[in-house]
Amino acid sequence: MTNTGRSITLIITGALLIAPALEARTCTGSGDLVGGYGWTGTRPSASASTTTAVIGSPTPIGTLLAGTVNSASFAAVGRVFLDGNGGIFATAAPIVTADTVSPLLQVGTYIANTDCTVSATITDSFATPGGAGLTPVQASATFEGVMVQNGNEIDLVQTGTGASGALLTLRKAKQFTGCTSDGFAGSFGLAAAGVATTPPIGTDAAVSTPFNLLARVVADGAGAFIQDSQTALSPLTARRATGTYTVNADCTGTGTLIDSANKIRKINFVVVTSGSGQSAVPGLIVAFTDTGVVGSGIAQQQ
Repeated sequence: MTNTGRSITLIITGALLIAPALEARTCTGSGDLVGGYGWTGTRPSASASTTTAVIGSPTPIGTLLAGTVNSASFAAVGRVFLDGNGGIFATAAPIVTADTVSPLLQVGTYIANTDCTVSATITDSFATPGGAGLTPVQASATFEGVMVQNGNEIDLVQTGTGASGALLTLRKAKQFTGCTSDGFAGSFGLAAAGVATTPPIGTDAAVSTPFNLLARVVADGAGAFIQDSQTALSPLTARRATGTYTVNADCTGTGTLIDSANKIRKINFVVVTSGSGQSAVPGLIVAFTDTGVVGSGIAQQQ
């Protein structure tokens, strides 16, 4: 065999030996997804669906499911617990303090596959089944997607009959009693966007105005978003936001954000982690809650 032939043989042999190491990461199953997750459900624009309007339960899960099965745009956040065995659980109300009694109820199921794809079905189990009109119904939606960052994040899209482009993202959160207002502090980069719609007046048509909120926010560990000394030094005054916040024991929360033009936006949020392993840092997933406003965003630690 010539030297050239030997070289080619060695190259091919080496490639075959390396190939297993290049094999894509596999997952072991539903047990890869366990613990508390904050979720964001969105459909940025209205769909063409003509589905009869569904009234969900007055819970985060009810808001999510009503949003997915109806045709209007929506954005919502909430908290679920994945049990590692295919069960999805949630509470009807936030766990405000560690001793708050708010039982978990199963609201869905999920399956994680060895290629790290995920399917899930979520049902508004808090709704009381009933007839037509304003009676809540147990709306249900199916989703498919992928897990990333070793199960720290799950990205899903609505599937099935009548699916209208709703997106559902879950990010790992702390345990149900792992958060407090005085334990949440630091500087964060917030990127959020939404649409504000003013109701029609007389014969005038409703007006929808897109907006964004891209700013540095500083949580002081005492329930306020403040301007710190570094904020005061920056020439980019439009990138400042202040406000207030309250964090519940289950890492859900409420607050306000005030932009540089003194526009006040009410928010719901969940404290989650960005990244995985030792590099995981706290952040917020946010949904605007003012009447006529639809939008969401994420704040990541700087």
